[in-house]
Amino acid sequence: MHSWHLLAMAAPEPPHGATLGGTLEVVALVCIVVAWVGLVLVEFVFKSRMARSTYRWTLLLGLFVLPGVALLGTTGHMFESMKAVEACQSCHVMDPFVVDMHNPESATLAARHYRSGAIPAKQCYACHTGYGIFGTVESKRDGFRHWLLYVTDTWKEPITYKGTYPNSNCLACHATAPAFTRVDSHRALGKQLANDEMNCFTCHGLPHPSRPSRAPTRAAVH
Repeated sequence: MHSWHLLAMAAPEPPHGATLGGTLEVVALVCIVVAWVGLVLVEFVFKSRMARSTYRWTLLLGLFVLPGVALLGTTGHMFESMKAVEACQSCHVMDPFVVDMHNPESATLAARHYRSGAIPAKQCYACHTGYGIFGTVESKRDGFRHWLLYVTDTWKEPITYKGTYPNSNCLACHATAPAFTRVDSHRALGKQLANDEMNCFTCHGLPHPSRPSRAPTRAAVH
């Protein structure tokens, strides 16, 4: 077995202080605890000593305001946590893509970017920010379709992408990089690349393994 199989599960991000996702999670938990404890104390301890208006405002806070903040916090935490590679790999059908990215022998763009350290964290999200639930209404629709296919076990292998990948996702990082701008062909084809008249993959190869080379994953769970 190749040693890179040990890296099939995405490595966790290094500690870097408080994160937005972690903060939102704490806020949600605090709101839930405060709401529950507060409602119990108000209803069974302080109710008889509180003015009626104060009692109603307290119920409003505990039953609607704090749960609403908790819902926003948990939703924000979900959106942040889904940017991690682990979230992408949580559906086993994505295993071939994540394993390939960690393969030091792979020539795909995802693996080459990973080896170079060009994207130190959230590697999937960094290149697919317009994809799934993070993008436009159209991509949100696609994200829901992917989820529906997965939970109903009606997806087919090899996994295929139905759509187009805009060069702007690549150019967002590369367009101003010296390693890109000093290449004559990049400058000559700048307009075509910007208008998606020519795809970056034409010269630079596939971003992920080709369909025939993607290891089947359905058998692993049946």
